[in-house]
Amino acid sequence: MLIFDVLLALLILGLAWMSVSSRDLFEAVVLFIALGLMIALAWMRLQAPDAALAEAAIGAGLAGALLLATLSRLDRQTDVSPRRVSVAWSLIWLGLAVGLVLAFAQLPRTGEGLMPDVMANMEQSGVGHPVTAVLLNFRAWDTALELAVLAWAWFAQQALNREQHPGFLALQGHVLTSSAKILAPLLVLVGGYLLWRGADATGGAFQAGAVLAAGLVLYSLSFKADLPYDGWQGLGLRFLWLAGFWLFALVGLVGFALGLGFMGYPPAQAGALILLIELFATLSIALLLAAMFSGVSERRSAA
Repeated sequence: MLIFDVLLALLILGLAWMSVSSRDLFEAVVLFIALGLMIALAWMRLQAPDAALAEAAIGAGLAGALLLATLSRLDRQTDVSPRRVSVAWSLIWLGLAVGLVLAFAQLPRTGEGLMPDVMANMEQSGVGHPVTAVLLNFRAWDTALELAVLAWAWFAQQALNREQHPGFLALQGHVLTSSAKILAPLLVLVGGYLLWRGADATGGAFQAGAVLAAGLVLYSLSFKADLPYDGWQGLGLRFLWLAGFWLFALVGLVGFALGLGFMGYPPAQAGALILLIELFATLSIALLLAAMFSGVSERRSAA
């Protein structure tokens, strides 16, 4: 396995270099997707299945779909002019690489870390999986801010997307539409399973939300159907986009009122509160990612 790990590391470095140095935008996006899949495999080799699943679904799958959707709105460009690399910049990047290698080399090779503290408090966390306990209880602030950053990214996209243009290039076809009718419901079931199993095994809101977003993207590509932005349906969607973050804040305030500190959960209700937060976080993640893929501004309704 040592040979496999070395080859995997070299492949990741090679794909990373080719994706940033490619002169063809489409080729760069494809290389970026392949890079994400190799990084997911590396996370599996590091025995981190939660990170591997998130990387495969979001880092490679949906991020690649977003880049391809953006590329469809741009003119295909190929830079055939020779590139000149500054010696100064080369030395800077080389210095950073050497510094990272030295920093990793000085890390302690043994140490318990925070895992003993996490395992000692698992009964109070309300869940049976240490990763979920850390992300949704012990360090819930981090996850709440991740949802806020995702919502901010969508608002930023809407601010930049002032022009009226199709959100994506539909790819209708009998094979794709027939497959979508089968795969979209299956992705909903897989997303629900990942959400439910996240309390005791690999899974959770981000993984489930990414799978549900993939189902929405597949449906949009197959049937040229966009998320509703008008009327009560549009208002409901906008509420769900932010519901994950605001529910985090609301539960945090309840814990503060009970004297448990902000983001503190009563141990008896911790499991139910975490499941409620993950449910709304899953919906927020799925709808925000799907909306960023379609990229259609709400202003289009005024046209």
